[in-house]
Amino acid sequence: MSAVNAIDTSNWTNASVGYEEFKIPPEYKNPYSSDFHMYEYDYDINVFTVRYVNPAIMSLYGYFMEHNKIVKKVEVAGHDAVFFSGYDMSSQMNTSKLWFSAGDEFYYIAWNGSEITPTIEEVVKSASPSNYNTSEFYSLLNDEYSIYKITDAIESQRYDSPAGDKGSHSFVSVGTNGVNFGIMS
Repeated sequence: MSAVNAIDTSNWTNASVGYEEFKIPPEYKNPYSSDFHMYEYDYDINVFTVRYVNPAIMSLYGYFMEHNKIVKKVEVAGHDAVFFSGYDMSSQMNTSKLWFSAGDEFYYIAWNGSEITPTIEEVVKSASPSNYNTSEFYSLLNDEYSIYKITDAIESQRYDSPAGDKGSHSFVSVGTNGVNFGIMS
């Protein structure tokens, strides 16, 4: 970022989310809700949110992987990141999420729009550097997504068996040939 495009953050506030202190732009300084896990500017999470995701990384990351049209690996303010963007039917707007790590923890920022703006870059820049190198960062997220897909398939088996059919049951087996699941009669 050149000096011409630099953002003056002197009037920004700070918010603690997870184990980080994030700079918050003035237009989002009065949150709808703020606690250890999330700084949520509006009841609509997509307006502007910073979220600590470690407790729910598998389910959230898997959901975003399955439900967004654009998924890209990017670097933002020195952080490896995954950028999600898609059209949100309820708000009738393009929305985005940027996943990144700070220290050993994972976070995402959500906002309305389909581009990573200088404002979003400044919020990411305010976080600590990641303790993961590029390979470790993406490997961890890929592992979580793989677990999500297996868990989702297993959970769907619970509801796929014929209603009232007492003669069949779901099974899951883990062995050297991988994970297998299905319905046995």
